[in-house]
Amino acid sequence: MIMTQQNLDFAELQELKEQFSLLDMKLEKQRIINEEMIQESMKEKLSYIERWYQYRLRVCTIAAPIVSFVFMARYINEGFGHWGFSILILLTGLIELYLDRKSYQALDIKNIPNLSMTEATENVTKHKHLIKQTNKILILPTIVLVVWAILIACNYSWNLPILAITTFMVGIAISWGLYLAKQNRKKLESVLEQIKKLRE
Repeated sequence: MIMTQQNLDFAELQELKEQFSLLDMKLEKQRIINEEMIQESMKEKLSYIERWYQYRLRVCTIAAPIVSFVFMARYINEGFGHWGFSILILLTGLIELYLDRKSYQALDIKNIPNLSMTEATENVTKHKHLIKQTNKILILPTIVLVVWAILIACNYSWNLPILAITTFMVGIAISWGLYLAKQNRKKLESVLEQIKKLRE
């Protein structure tokens, strides 16, 4: 009778061990799936930020010089009121290109998923600081360019329909740029949270 009870206890213990082992395997599998999902989500968000920088790079290296040179060629004989605008577009584009490059390198998008939480936070913090500096540096030339573009569109006269249309279009462009920058910040914060989860 004692042997039978011991056998039953041993069998129950074995079954319990097997159940714990099965549960442990399931939890490990779930953890791996969760990590893979987090990695995939991070990759998607970092890809968005990468595209954002590529877009800005194309604007600075292709669009700004083309607009600047075309405008200058068209209005070269019209005086500084026109071709000065072209020079300012080109200079602003070059400054933005340099500052964006610094911000991009500080973030280190390609390597950030492999960093520790501390290193990733440092990169993002440095990146945010550089973005703020960029915005401060570019705010004045951007305002000047916007006002100047409106004046040129109105031919330096009080042309209300052209003024209204140009102001509306500029407003949409600025709103879109601010929206993209906000999305970029949100995705960076989300990436930090996901790195934290992976490192816990």
